[in-house]
Amino acid sequence: MNSNSIRVIPFVNNMDDAYAISDLLICRSGALTLAEITVCGKPSILIPYPYAAGDHQTKNAQALVNAGAARILFEKSLKSKDLLHAVMNLIHNKKELLKMAIASKKLGRPNATNEIVNHIFKVLN
Repeated sequence: MNSNSIRVIPFVNNMDDAYAISDLLICRSGALTLAEITVCGKPSILIPYPYAAGDHQTKNAQALVNAGAARILFEKSLKSKDLLHAVMNLIHNKKELLKMAIASKKLGRPNATNEIVNHIFKVLN
């Protein structure tokens, strides 16, 4: 691996393109982000936003960790060397990355919108 294979991107408009070329994601753990990464089957290092209401991002992240799809790091105690260590351990362990990707994909709900709409129609009828 060389520095040409690593990209740090603060904001992306075309997330589908970014997900397609990514082997490992480092991100917050909001519900929509996790829905996207699990549908794409991407392994991740999650850093929950520490001031989220009810600490919901930690709970979201823990669900992926429990399923084997992610690792969690906490911002309040995070040092750059900890993040580097976590990234390097995963990048150099393709077998673990693949296991995490499979676990992530299993959590994905690609038809979630249809499922919700169908449930609403059932309730209304």
